[in-house]
Amino acid sequence: MESLYTGSFKRWIIDDADGESLSGCAQYPAFFRRLLWQRGVVSAEDAERYLAPDICHLHDPFLMKGMDKAAARIVRAIERQESVLVYGDYDVDGVSATAILIRFLRSAGLNPEFYIPDRVEEGYGISDASMDVVCASGYDLMITVDCGITAREQTDTIQKRCLDGGKPLDIIVTDHHQCQEDLVPQVLAILNPHLPDCGYPFKYLCGAGIALKLVQAVGTLMGKPDAYKDYLDLAALATIADIVDLTDENRVIAKLGLEKMNCDCCLGIRALAESAGISLGTIDSRRVAFMLSPRVNAAGRMGDAKRAVNLFITDEPDEARAIAEELSRTNSLRQEVQDAIFSQAVSMIEAEDGYRDNRVTVVWGEGWHHGVVGIVASKLVERYHKPAFVFSVEEGMAVGSGRSIPGYNLFECMASQGDLLIKFGGHEQAGGLTLTADNIQAFREGVNRHAAENMTDEMTEPSLRIHTVMEPGEITMENARRMNLLEPFGQGNPVPVLMVKNVEITNKWRIGDGKHLKLRFSTGRGTADAVFFGQGDLERYIRIGDRLDMVFNLGVNVWQGAEYLQVRILDMCMDEETVARNRFLVEAARRFESLDCDYDWLYNGINSHLVKADDITVQRDDLAVVYRYVMKNGIERLDVADLFWHARLIADESGRRINFYKLLLSLLIFDELQLMDFSIQEDGSYRLRRYEYTGKVNLEDSELFSYLQENTRMCG
Repeated sequence: MESLYTGSFKRWIIDDADGESLSGCAQYPAFFRRLLWQRGVVSAEDAERYLAPDICHLHDPFLMKGMDKAAARIVRAIERQESVLVYGDYDVDGVSATAILIRFLRSAGLNPEFYIPDRVEEGYGISDASMDVVCASGYDLMITVDCGITAREQTDTIQKRCLDGGKPLDIIVTDHHQCQEDLVPQVLAILNPHLPDCGYPFKYLCGAGIALKLVQAVGTLMGKPDAYKDYLDLAALATIADIVDLTDENRVIAKLGLEKMNCDCCLGIRALAESAGISLGTIDSRRVAFMLSPRVNAAGRMGDAKRAVNLFITDEPDEARAIAEELSRTNSLRQEVQDAIFSQAVSMIEAEDGYRDNRVTVVWGEGWHHGVVGIVASKLVERYHKPAFVFSVEEGMAVGSGRSIPGYNLFECMASQGDLLIKFGGHEQAGGLTLTADNIQAFREGVNRHAAENMTDEMTEPSLRIHTVMEPGEITMENARRMNLLEPFGQGNPVPVLMVKNVEITNKWRIGDGKHLKLRFSTGRGTADAVFFGQGDLERYIRIGDRLDMVFNLGVNVWQGAEYLQVRILDMCMDEETVARNRFLVEAARRFESLDCDYDWLYNGINSHLVKADDITVQRDDLAVVYRYVMKNGIERLDVADLFWHARLIADESGRRINFYKLLLSLLIFDELQLMDFSIQEDGSYRLRRYEYTGKVNLEDSELFSYLQENTRMCG
């Protein structure tokens, strides 16, 4: 609440790109050109390509190293009706990639099988248990999706055992994770744009994106070059869920895949949307990321991910509905388990005296559910704004997930502790790892050393990046619709974060059982409504007529077929001039409280028009009105925001220029004179206890009051 008066606790970083160099786009308003420029659009041709992604913008799949060999081998398997295994992973990306290949191979006349490792029992990648299954099943071809790039030992073992058993097995590895040179498999073909000598022009496909490119290549060889289009919906689901950059080829896949979801999606996605209460035609990147994807992930986190694969490959509507409803129930259970572990983790972290000094959070618990440790790590990053690793410990082994903050490479962090790890993998912002429980403490010390050397203070400072400042009059339905042209949003193409300054509040409400705040403000052309979710308690601190600076998202909300302007507040505070004044008053009060206020500093505040001399002069009449107000209203506890709020009320009632500074110092003077007990608590709030009768006191007995009079007299 304090930040409303004194400015956000987050550092607001306003992008200074002006977009004026963007040629040929004069039809768009200046703020929109700035948004395009920030997204790498530098010409009218770029703008057309960006705003209208087309299937022709996809790259030739045969530019990827190994694609010719992999595609030719699959064509041969189709022609010979061979036995094929698709080996996937248990997250949305792995499930979607598996479903893409299974559906395509079925359409080509094969009867492929798939294997998804159990997240808890087997973990990520090619497990020991799976090797036994693969080697005993007599497959002709095995294709990994979203895994395998570090599985040299496992693939060597599988190939040798199959060869020794008299039936050689060809393996194609498709993966998008970072490569470790000494662990890259020696197999028939590897598809991974991150291979050092791969010249593919786009490096950031997800696992399902690579599977889609493989289908595109195989279809081309079979004379069916458009076959891959049938799977754009699944590829888009994975691309958005896996937090890969939504630029270049990924933007095309996501954009066209969303279009397919809304008009011609597979039965599984349709059923999943229905179970989530999403109408076809309204599916966007936000709904995919926060409503559909968690349900798919829940299958692997809380049980058997094969259910999710079956959801996407079934042709039976009843089966699809039943699986989708089951996944929704599983997702609800996941949320309960996740919240319980998060609460335990926070308690453990904050019980340590020096937890604030750690550059990286590392926490572990016996028996914590493997399937949610990654989500808990993400929530810890949000809470502490530092990288986090969360481990589940069982029988002496620790299996964990890590999440990072922008600018800090988590993969390099894990690699720096490679000697302690049994296995690890991932990318710059997320990863998974396994080590013995005895090594957790050494790991924690090691990653904190790495962070101390490679993480800047700026990276750990909570910040809010603002893409552009708008004028109040630009907040219109027409411009909200323009925002939709920038969809789909995600990594590399964030939802535009906008700012408007000095808007006048014309009305306010608490909505949603008081949980949320709704504000109406003047745009100069009329009014607009904005909602600040989860901030209903702010309503009492805001007045009609207040002027605020707001950071927000702008969009169009569709409800029962009608469109509404949607302004979603992300952060806000009083206007810049008021914030500067309030900060000065807070600092002045702090200095006077310690009897250490520099006259020159005080005078400069007046001279620069931050405050007037009367604003920092506590007079006898001020003390009188404050005392009467406190005694009348029975105030017992105050925080900084309450002090600002009560000061405004006292000013209204008394007609005097009471402010935060005068109220706080008055209370301190009353405490010094033993008129009441006013003390600061551990949480930074103040406790106020009134004495019913104290008799008369002499103000000159207050050292603080005398000090105030002396300094303000000099300033006057």
